[in-house]
Amino acid sequence: SGLKREEVFITSKLWNTERGYDKAIASFNKTLENLETDYLDLFLIHWPANEKQFGDEANKINLDTWRAFEDLYKEGKIRAIGVSNFMPNHLEYLLENAEIKPMVNQIEVHPGWPQTEAIRYCQRHDILVEAWAPLGEAAALSNEVLQRIAKKYDHTTAQVCLRWGIQQGILPLPKSVHKNRIEENIHIFDFELTDDEMDVIGSLRNLGGQCKVPDQVDF
Repeated sequence: SGLKREEVFITSKLWNTERGYDKAIASFNKTLENLETDYLDLFLIHWPANEKQFGDEANKINLDTWRAFEDLYKEGKIRAIGVSNFMPNHLEYLLENAEIKPMVNQIEVHPGWPQTEAIRYCQRHDILVEAWAPLGEAAALSNEVLQRIAKKYDHTTAQVCLRWGIQQGILPLPKSVHKNRIEENIHIFDFELTDDEMDVIGSLRNLGGQCKVPDQVDF
């Protein structure tokens, strides 16, 4: 690309099979090797260990994994460390026992799956929420409520979804391979949703998405 390394923000995640201190360190080093870089800007635990799979050991597994992240951060190999798909009950144990609290929590957030309690919890503890799948699926983009609001502001439903996230103080992470849609996703700062519109969007349900509950997954 010709870009300098410091001009690119690289995030990677630790997969579920690599939990635990030693495995996390080894997996991280393999990630650096694969990416041919000597540091990451952000590294996340992809999913929390849960009681369904690990019983009473779940919190300990998450903490052991997190201690590897803390050490890698102290060594300067990661600029920021965080988690993904962690709910308040997973974060509570980390906050009580970790030396460095998570800086980021990347969770699924979009109209129809608002995750209000998790967002509020993270914000109270100064943890940045990144929203993956912030546009939901086709059911969200074709929703009549979102279409009506989008028409009012002469924007697209996708832009309304992203603006809804921004106004909550979260960082939406849309993805696209289409230049025009990438540009469209940036143009969301020339309008502002009202409080009523924010609440109406937040009350929507069942608009698709993965909507996985972290304590119920078994992978």
